Amino acid sequence: MKRRDFLKNTVAGVGLTALNSAHPKTALAGRRTATMKAGFARECITPPLGTTMMGFGGRDMDHGCDGIHDDIHARAIYVEHQGEPALIMGFDLCFLGREEADRFKGAIGRVMDLLPRQIFLNTSHNHVGPSVGTWYSAGYETPERDYLNQLERATVAAACRARDEARDATLSAGCTRTALPVNRRRPNEAGQIENRPYPDGKVYDRLPLCLFEDTSGKPICLLFSISTHPSMMSGWEISAEYPGAAMRCLDEYLGTPCSLFLQGVGGDSKPLVIGRGVDRWIPGTWELMDEAGAMVANEAIEALKKGLEPIEPHVQTASVEMAWALEPTPPRVEFEAVVENTAPESRPRDVQCLWAQHQLELLDKGLTLPTAVTLTAHGIRLGEGLRLIGIEGEAVHEWGYFIEDFYSGGTTFPLGYTDGTGLYLPTSRMLPEGGYEVVSSWEYGLPSRLAPGMEVQVTNALRHLRKRGIA
Repeated sequence: MKRRDFLKNTVAGVGLTALNSAHPKTALAGRRTATMKAGFARECITPPLGTTMMGFGGRDMDHGCDGIHDDIHARAIYVEHQGEPALIMGFDLCFLGREEADRFKGAIGRVMDLLPRQIFLNTSHNHVGPSVGTWYSAGYETPERDYLNQLERATVAAACRARDEARDATLSAGCTRTALPVNRRRPNEAGQIENRPYPDGKVYDRLPLCLFEDTSGKPICLLFSISTHPSMMSGWEISAEYPGAAMRCLDEYLGTPCSLFLQGVGGDSKPLVIGRGVDRWIPGTWELMDEAGAMVANEAIEALKKGLEPIEPHVQTASVEMAWALEPTPPRVEFEAVVENTAPESRPRDVQCLWAQHQLELLDKGLTLPTAVTLTAHGIRLGEGLRLIGIEGEAVHEWGYFIEDFYSGGTTFPLGYTDGTGLYLPTSRMLPEGGYEVVSSWEYGLPSRLAPGMEVQVTNALRHLRKRGIA
């Protein structure tokens, strides 16, 4: 099992001078707010060697993981204020499917007596982790049941230990900016969208932070979010990718394992370190991964050193389902054509063929193919002007500004990859442009692409959340 000393590999040449400074406990001195209860825990969820991976379709179908670069974890922060609890969990995984999210919420709820709306699950979208969910070939294969059982046990253990570790805490929050995301939707001369570095394209470059400290000033948990794909690494070694590298660095700075990464709205961006000054993405290396993590950590540390704003705690939770419309279902002959145009010997491993065959199987059973996809919008209010808003899918950067503008004040964590992953979530503006984020709905098992008008669904969902106290 190969291990790497993150600090040793990244301090040189990256300028992490902040790592040599003690955690600034004076930033909030004399400005303490009312207390809440907060507890943090993490559990290792590194899979056994040979476990199927998720993130790159061809690789995932080849063979399972054959090494561990660094362990992956499930992390939990449990909070409670005036009898209202909430649990926020982050996973070093590519996806949770709706099925797994509901399963884990049920397992946690049975043990901790929590409602689904009180349990917020977010994945980092790490591309060098184990297979969980139904994306791509996983939707047509036997689930990794042994690993899913391991993951459920670790998830419940982390949640329970976070609750048991809860103690009086104060809350502070703020937002800085990050240089890590680079837009990946580059238009070519023909007006087509290609997955290439596009430095002129927009990204969601916010880096929101939320710090829980006990009454002595010791960190309990640091929530932070970056909005860009952890997809620079490939191969068959398990890793938490750049979010894990950032958390190791922040834990070192804060003096205790307490950081918790939440993936934002990075469905259309990739990390700067594999796209700066080049026309095409370069292959990732462990050194570049560490550099990306160090960049994020240093940005967060600088914000912590300047001081975050004290927040009056007020815990509130709410969730709502949206129905995003799909384009009209293609006629049966189009699915048949996909199968017929695939060589018979290739059909067992051709995922688009498997998708088309599945649509035909559903039709043969007399079932109606879906005309909309249901997606959850989930809100957690932690305090006055501090909220997490998660959407069940690979949200692109525009949703970050859309959600931020809706609340217009305080600190907002706009997040994708929450409570499952339905599909890529572009905006109506992007649909005519095409590109992977628009055309890949079949990879998630859907019969057709998204139709325009999803902004109405999101606006209505946000209004619902606000009425339920997510202000």
